Amino acid sequence: MQHPKVQCVRLMITPQTRFMSTAAFTATGRAVTTTARPSFVSPRSFFNWGKGGGGGNKGAGTPPQLQFQYHDDVELPFPMSLVSNTHLRDRELKCCYKATVDGFSATDFHRRCDFKGPCVVVGETAAAGFRFGGFSPEGYRSTDDYYDTLDAFLFYWPPAEADASPPPSAPPVVLPKVGGSGAALFDYARGGPQFGADGLLVGAPLTAVMGVFTGPDASAGVGDLRSARSRLGLSYARRADGKESLFGDETRAELVEVLVFCSPQIASLY
Repeated sequence: MQHPKVQCVRLMITPQTRFMSTAAFTATGRAVTTTARPSFVSPRSFFNWGKGGGGGNKGAGTPPQLQFQYHDDVELPFPMSLVSNTHLRDRELKCCYKATVDGFSATDFHRRCDFKGPCVVVGETAAAGFRFGGFSPEGYRSTDDYYDTLDAFLFYWPPAEADASPPPSAPPVVLPKVGGSGAALFDYARGGPQFGADGLLVGAPLTAVMGVFTGPDASAGVGDLRSARSRLGLSYARRADGKESLFGDETRAELVEVLVFCSPQIASLY
């Protein structure tokens, strides 16, 4: 006996469709689909997708990120030969911190200098306009820690050259790290630049810092970069004239300006 041919109908069901009545299906022999969403319902995005204009402009409506503003009007007070043996060699250097504009507190210093890479610090005293500074190959990150390196150094211009105007073109006298690489740099969040335990401290913290513990109020005891002190011989070499302070006969000095220079190219990598 020959069996009648049975026609199988495959129904494809999707989440956003519904099917016509059984009578309509029987009459037509095929499924007819209509939209399941009522006409009065409009799609809505809870994540603001698609807003901000068309034309394929994906960034429309997004506020632009603020770019770090360097002090482009500040010229280098030192020759590039000073950093010829460092990672700053042959790179454009710009002033990222100017104390008389940005503020003399250590908080201001770190706000402008953290995560900028290797940098050069230059200071000027109030008494005789004596200029000095130091190179930090590690930069600053407010880690409340210290770094071991032989690449850091201090420098100064002898008084006769320091009084010259414009700034001297001759390289300053360099004082290298001595006594091994240990504790060459300190990076205290509440203090300014510090080279060695006593080589050069600019705006040292006013309260003790023990590792990452800074006390119940981290804003207390913030150093003032108008104040600096120096003792040479233990962590950095003595001056060429044998004096045991970067400032000559005085171990302390009041500063009228502190500048920090870095490479914007390196800083952009952070």
